[in-house]
Amino acid sequence: MKHSKEQIEATANAIMQHFIPKNESEKEFSFHFTIPPSSNYKVRYELNNHRKWILVGYEADDSNH
Repeated sequence: MKHSKEQIEATANAIMQHFIPKNESEKEFSFHFTIPPSSNYKVRYELNNHRKWILVGYEADDSNH
């Protein structure tokens, strides 16, 4: 099942606080998550000029690692 951009962004934004780097010099991070039952996504965040984390991209992760 494919999800809309809005669904992916809302899910990622709801859980991103758990993945923010502890090192304050980091300017980007990424993580994988699943929208049940089996849709996997990888998202990438970057720190903007206002020190706010912004979702800058996502992709379906179909790998079975």
